Amino acid sequence: MKKETAFLKRIQDSTFADAIRFLEKKNIDFYIVGGAIRDFLTGKEDIKDVDIIIPFDPEKIIHEIAKKVKGTPVLLDEERKEWRIIVKKEYTLDIGQIEIDIDNDLSERDFSINAIAFKFPEKIFIDKFNGFDDIEKKIIRAFKKENLIKDPLRILRAFRFMATFGFEIEKETFEFIKENKEKIFDSAKERIMREIYIMFSEGIKIYDTLLKMKEAKILFTLIPELKELDGCLQIYDDKSLDILVHTLNCVKHLENFYKNWKKTFFKEYEKEINTIFEPESRVLLFISLIFHDIAKPLTRKIEDGRTKFHRHDKIGSNITYNWAKRMRFSEKFAKKLKRMVFWHMYPHLLGKEEEITRRALFRYLRKTEELWFLLFVHAYADFRATPPGKDPSYLKNLLKKIYDFKIESEKEKPKPLINGYDLIDLGLKPGPIFKEILTEVEELRAEGVLKTKEEAIEFVKRNYIKN
Repeated sequence: MKKETAFLKRIQDSTFADAIRFLEKKNIDFYIVGGAIRDFLTGKEDIKDVDIIIPFDPEKIIHEIAKKVKGTPVLLDEERKEWRIIVKKEYTLDIGQIEIDIDNDLSERDFSINAIAFKFPEKIFIDKFNGFDDIEKKIIRAFKKENLIKDPLRILRAFRFMATFGFEIEKETFEFIKENKEKIFDSAKERIMREIYIMFSEGIKIYDTLLKMKEAKILFTLIPELKELDGCLQIYDDKSLDILVHTLNCVKHLENFYKNWKKTFFKEYEKEINTIFEPESRVLLFISLIFHDIAKPLTRKIEDGRTKFHRHDKIGSNITYNWAKRMRFSEKFAKKLKRMVFWHMYPHLLGKEEEITRRALFRYLRKTEELWFLLFVHAYADFRATPPGKDPSYLKNLLKKIYDFKIESEKEKPKPLINGYDLIDLGLKPGPIFKEILTEVEELRAEGVLKTKEEAIEFVKRNYIKN
């Protein structure tokens, strides 16, 4: 009974405790099923999602329960009598009606690790499909293969669970997934996008998962653009490297970076490092690495015995944006992802300049905006995956210069030397040229060339006003 007692305590200490107490006081026979039990058994500290099934339509009590947990009820499926209560934005309580009985409900679930129930009022586990054993063995097993076809999103969920729990997909389940991979798009793109997001935002075994997805060819089903990278060679001084291999190695080095960043020069920037652990930042980094060289096969040329890929960053950013929109990511996220790919070469190119001026530092921060630090982490993983990948000192030096410059600039926070009204007073007509002029003035100010308003006005007169 140790597991039962420990699980009950976890639930009683959770955000959902008042809902459980309410159902118990009403003398309702109910079950907690699926994810909450799986998360508990795999050692997750905070249970954020609980699924409950009851023997009647939840609408009769849903508003009372929502009041108890201070949440907002939402009808998910009118036909199947499924409701969701959203609590504190990040917690969800799903309540549905048992269609026949608990055995039938569990038999319709995707994998054995999700087909475990906890019964009230008896407070006992029900494990008809050996979910406990599979969790202990760290195996993802579909006990009824046809269940994956009933909801094809489950094909992708197998890989999501592999990434987030570090489990392996059981052999027969994997073979079935390979045979039915094309059915994934029978699911709504929004649902597929959500699985991808969770995989990258919470994953602890992403590189191995992507290799498994490549083996099943579901990686190419989700991202057809990657096919062209497979077998496309990049020639270095003394070796060649398959671009898809390099791309996946970038993911491996980013995954290692998350575990070992304190052993790198990034340890000096702990405040900035905290931002890369935010869910959106993780997803941006992993997906942008997968796409950063997506246009290399389209731009590949051999010059002096080496491969060149002129404008692959620019062309690749458009491919990336189109994929993100196709997969129903938000416009805001798709644009950030596009910019990550568009600017991914910036730290490499700037860091290798013989002289890095204050104006160049100003430009980098202005152009990359909130992505400035993420791009360094991206560049670091890219560098590590590129032969020989041993001495990223140019990135270390550039990061320090940009960081110091940024801190200095934020301390001063000076007003612009001139503004649009000053340009109008000089006789210029408002338009796109205003932004160009004002930006150049501030760049020259950062470099120390212009220091006063008078100098800025004289600069504009010399360069933008015809005599």
